[in-house]
Amino acid sequence: MSTAHLRPRLAGSVCVALVLAVGMSVSACEGPADSVSAPGATSTVSTAPSTTEPVDQFRPIGPAGSLPSMPPVPVPPPPAEGSGSAALPDGPTIPARGEGGWRVVPGTSERVGQGRLYTYTVEIENGVQLPEGDIEFGRAVQATLEDPRSWAGGGRISVRRIDSGTPSVRIRLVSQETARATCGFEIPVDVSCRTSGGVFLSAARWVRGAVAFKGDLAAYRQYMVNHEVGHAFGNGHEVCHADGAAAPVMMQQTFSTANDEVADISAGTNQGTRVPRDGKRCAANAWPFPG
Repeated sequence: MSTAHLRPRLAGSVCVALVLAVGMSVSACEGPADSVSAPGATSTVSTAPSTTEPVDQFRPIGPAGSLPSMPPVPVPPPPAEGSGSAALPDGPTIPARGEGGWRVVPGTSERVGQGRLYTYTVEIENGVQLPEGDIEFGRAVQATLEDPRSWAGGGRISVRRIDSGTPSVRIRLVSQETARATCGFEIPVDVSCRTSGGVFLSAARWVRGAVAFKGDLAAYRQYMVNHEVGHAFGNGHEVCHADGAAAPVMMQQTFSTANDEVADISAGTNQGTRVPRDGKRCAANAWPFPG
């Protein structure tokens, strides 16, 4: 939630995650982007990050494991006309404010997949509590990334979870306010994102989901992880290519699965791709390789 590389306002995609960022530089990937599609796949995966990062152009967040002091978060303006599908659904109480800093969720895994190895940690902002607890959150992230429909199923990368040392990717669950401050305020709805500090998943979206997934919270959570980690693997945003088809996982489905609605909510911001107002609407999809 959307995931992310946008410079949104809250968390979700985009770049479906989020730290109070004051003066952080956007991370730039190194090396050529060698994208390849698996048969039947709806997305591409890079064997190395791209030299530029067209999406999630955010301010940096400072040293790993810490957050700068949190200024008051401004009240966002109302969503843009026609962006109702991007609004945060009603539901349980959300973790609105954290304390800064991170705790690593214990848990490790064997290497899954083939090709370039990415290690990752699962982390939660201090002060953020989920009803299911930290361990279950970590298991949900790990199960998503180890599913053969996820990025490692494409045959070009592999993933391994660690809980000590320096990972290739930090996957962080953050409060609503931290997500907004990290991802930016240009998009007037909750989103997740990827910045130089890692992948930031909006706890508001983790708890409430997105309209496009029609109440299927488990599927939306899988989408959040796959979309935002997809940015860390060098993939940019996509659009709905065929009316009625499964949406590419790199589509900003936190906004909508309809191109017209995504174009409306992201108007005036750089999301790394031009979204046509062509009337095409896809079906929600959580996976890079759903086949």
